[in-house]
Amino acid sequence: MEDPKSDPNEVIPESVPPAPAQAASERRLELLAPAGDLAALQAALAAGTDAVYFGLNVLNARRRARNFDQTEFAAAVQTTHEHGAKAYLTLNVDLTERELAQAARLLKLAQEARVDAVLVRDPALLAMKQEFPALDFHFSTQTCITNSADVAAAARLGARRVVLARELSLSEIRDASAVEGIETEVFVQGALCFSVSGRCMLSSWVGGRSGNRGTCTSTCRVPWSVAGAPAGTPLSMKDLSLASRLAELRAAGVAALKIEGRMKTADWVAQAVNLYRRALAGEDVEQLAAQVDALGAYTGRQLTCGYLDGDYGELTGASGRERRAAAAERSAESDADTEDGFGAEDASDADDEPAPGRRPRSDRATYELDIDVLPQGIVCRCHYMGETTEWTMPRTVVHRPHKAVAIGNLLDFLAAQQVQGCELVRGATNEPGFLMVPRKVNELSTRIAKALQHRQKVHTRLQQTEVPEAIQAIFDSCERHPSNRTPLGQPPHRARLEADAVEAFLAAVRPEGVIVEGLTADRVKAMRSLCRRVPLIVALPPVFFEAEVAPIRELLRICQRIGVTVEVNSWGGWLLAKQSGVRMEGGPFLPVLNSLAARVLGNAGLHSVTLSVEADRRQLETVTERCPVPCSLVVYGRPALMITRVALPDDFDGQWMVDRRETRVIPRREQGLWVLRPAEPFDLRDEHNDRILVRHLVLDLVGAADPAGEWLDSRRGRDPFRFNYARTLA
Repeated sequence: MEDPKSDPNEVIPESVPPAPAQAASERRLELLAPAGDLAALQAALAAGTDAVYFGLNVLNARRRARNFDQTEFAAAVQTTHEHGAKAYLTLNVDLTERELAQAARLLKLAQEARVDAVLVRDPALLAMKQEFPALDFHFSTQTCITNSADVAAAARLGARRVVLARELSLSEIRDASAVEGIETEVFVQGALCFSVSGRCMLSSWVGGRSGNRGTCTSTCRVPWSVAGAPAGTPLSMKDLSLASRLAELRAAGVAALKIEGRMKTADWVAQAVNLYRRALAGEDVEQLAAQVDALGAYTGRQLTCGYLDGDYGELTGASGRERRAAAAERSAESDADTEDGFGAEDASDADDEPAPGRRPRSDRATYELDIDVLPQGIVCRCHYMGETTEWTMPRTVVHRPHKAVAIGNLLDFLAAQQVQGCELVRGATNEPGFLMVPRKVNELSTRIAKALQHRQKVHTRLQQTEVPEAIQAIFDSCERHPSNRTPLGQPPHRARLEADAVEAFLAAVRPEGVIVEGLTADRVKAMRSLCRRVPLIVALPPVFFEAEVAPIRELLRICQRIGVTVEVNSWGGWLLAKQSGVRMEGGPFLPVLNSLAARVLGNAGLHSVTLSVEADRRQLETVTERCPVPCSLVVYGRPALMITRVALPDDFDGQWMVDRRETRVIPRREQGLWVLRPAEPFDLRDEHNDRILVRHLVLDLVGAADPAGEWLDSRRGRDPFRFNYARTLA
């Protein structure tokens, strides 16, 4: 393919002009505050924040926050500007085919409301940017910006700013911030994730709730056992606090400081903004220590600045308040109830945005309901139109049991009724025999109706906003690539392997191609000779830091010289590969959930893309119907559920970790990082679906004890785990 800059049909924007140089001591650091609702927004502005970031009720990475509806959104932006602050909209999730039109409408609303910037993750939004010239794009931390190559790639793609990964050291932040023509933003306060952001699928694996879609259930916060012995909460991170390090961040060239916390209260947000305003004003750090500790007391977790100092040990094990950990575990357990396939048909097509230019396949409107009886009350979660509304009702004493209603019976009753024209297709509870008094039953029914009505109003308002004609034309231009003609159910013909496993595998199996992880420049030639006539694809890592940039450049130089294809798994990897002139394919860590994302990646020079391993059946059907680039589908494997820089104890390596839901993962060191993979693979090889047509069917054999044996053993007759294929990816 041609260089994107010379392609007249290119959908990737040109890079932005360099910002004028400014001495570090003169640079004003922008302070960003979270606004999970109107009260938090007002608190942040009153405390003196320079900017706020918030999401609408749909398509943002904190979908469990209160967020804003369309009417509140316009008013929120106006209020923010009246206070002299900037307003940033979060649209930082993977988009399905049916959400493309919705995303375009949100961008149009954002431009009309004069939003200052939009935080993005999905490549499809890059194709839409040309129709919204007044909007700046910032790359979210969900895009996994971990090195200067990632930053340079974002600049090349048209971003004005990147939110750096929280795992960077001060020197790495300095290198990333030295890239010209783009600003950097760093988190300074709030929760940390065990996995590098954008590289976690644990919640999705457990119950179909994806952090990359804004529905993470914090499954990392629960207790685990390792090798059969209780290990506490080894994946639960301490909280971040850099209030004492702002001068160093300023000197490193950072442009903005970000406070995490769209799920936190307005009071906490006000205290956090006040603290950082005082710290930026130069107040003595020791005098601020009590206020720093007060912020940490909100979660009950210890505070750390370990990443900034390059210290990756002693960062976990703090689960916070017992009730918070218990609530997170209950939520994860409830979500995990869908693993057995119950509710696999429960998300109606009417709940999703119709694919652009396509009619929905059904007019049925459905919702799901979870009712959990917990010590703090009856926790209710209503799932509708891709969003979750949660509330807690107090437990009441039942004096007349003959008039009370058991929760299990209530769910049966609701399943036979319609509420706001919607059918209950999945109802779950941890206490089916728990009795509720009639007035609480009525209150619950009213809350369900209000939740559904609110979501319907938001959906209707968005539908009334027209998709710009030019954007619709881009949607309509996406057609299935002719090479995508292999249906799901055919024998796989590509294998994904670790470098040390290739020789033994090829002695028993001759696939049509091997994707090899963990290769270095000094091993590529030997691997090429070993593969002989089997095409070799060298996989670049999904996460790499500044020290790895030069070795990857050398690896790419060798690949280009000997004619080996490279699989890119990050934006920095893409840019380095493009600069080397090597032939490129897109890997599973540049996941494709919609056809427009595939088109953007194809125009960026990728000869094929990989469909998201998280996708459910309907999402795979809709994206492959229109995918304009050759695409691969992973049909078997133990995907990397978490990739982390945290230093786990040495004796964790290769040991089974099990939580109370019987989720089993195995931590391993891979390419300098810890990776958590499931103990058992998912398997779609026995699924037959002529509506899912791709170019390549891939077996991911990384982490397999016997890759050749697993390739040859189809394990017919057993009941394999289907990942999200047989349930709904939220």
